Parts: sequence; structure tokens; C-alpha cells
Amino acid sequence: WAYKTESSPGSRQIQLWHFILELLQKEEFRHVIAWQQGEYGEFVIKDPDEVARLWGRRKCKPQMNYDKLSRALRSVSA
Repeated sequence: WAYKTESSPGSRQIQLWHFILELLQKEEFRHVIAWQQGEYGEFVIKDPDEVARLWGRRKCKPQMNYDKLSRALRSVSA
């Protein structure tokens, strides 16, 4: 689930790629992030501010914003 890991509630140890995958697998987050139609392994972030807010909540970093999240995403995708 996007806010807590199954193994350790409130854990801040989750990596960004795993968090993104969790969001992509949950129907309730399709309005926020979804797989790109017809493109294997590509996704589209429909609401960047909400994805950043969810990531900040998960990591206990309320100051998280999309600018910070996007920098982290670039290092994951490189």
C-alpha cells in the first residue's frame, strides 16, 4: 500500500522505485500515476504534486515537493 510497507508499518526504508511500483499496482491511484498505454515499462505521472505528497508522507518528510521528487526520479532512471 502506498503509505506503509506490509513488512514494517511506517518504515522509511522503502526505495523510490518500489514506492512508484506500489502506486502503479493500485487501482485507487490510477488518477495520479498510470502505466503508459502501449509502452512496456513506461508510466505517466498525472498528478505530480500528489505523487510528491504521498512520497513525502511515506518518508515522513512533509516538505517533499515535485522538484525534489523529480531529482530523485532522475537518479533512479539513469
